[in-house]
Amino acid sequence: MIVSVFGASGRTGRAFVAAASATGMPLRLHYRSAPDDIAPDRSTVVVGALKDPIVVREVLRGADAVVILFGPRPNTRDNIFCATATRAILDGMRTQSPHRVLGVTGAMMGTLSHNLSLRMRITALWQRRTGNEELTDDRAEQERLLRSSRLEWTVVKPPPLTDSTAPEQVNAATDLKVGPDSQISRLSLAQSLLTELHERRFVHKDMYVRATGPYRS
Repeated sequence: MIVSVFGASGRTGRAFVAAASATGMPLRLHYRSAPDDIAPDRSTVVVGALKDPIVVREVLRGADAVVILFGPRPNTRDNIFCATATRAILDGMRTQSPHRVLGVTGAMMGTLSHNLSLRMRITALWQRRTGNEELTDDRAEQERLLRSSRLEWTVVKPPPLTDSTAPEQVNAATDLKVGPDSQISRLSLAQSLLTELHERRFVHKDMYVRATGPYRS
């Protein structure tokens, strides 16, 4: 399986690239600017802007599946780009071979389901009304584009991410409960994405995922 990765330069992207490369999976990696580190074996690096359809098509060329991992970064300009970039990728996929796409957003981003505890839904709504409304609208539109794409989509909605490298047991389900103590490491999220690419349990579904632990509402 050849996988195109958009958002390879971020912390979550790097975790996924490392986990996928460890399995020998061939990757096609998108970077907005040339990466500082050496690309893993069996990977192809494509550098350029996602607004350029030629760049998007090159990242997608020959791929069997797509993983979208980009997101807004704190204290940076031009944070509102996820929906536009996702639209460009989906448009490219309709003219290329891959039909499978995993898009990672967040449990508190986009659509707020009853998977979230009441406290988390209240927190998310408060954040939206105190300065993050434009950002969360962008994520909601990104999710809408994925769900309406007619491709084999999965929207992946993790709780807050950590950089822990300690082993974690992970739960993934459409109805998984997520509370204020819920979290998952980027490494565990990467492993969950690889599992979903192979097992395809959540095609045309939202996939909530978190490390196993006590649930507090």
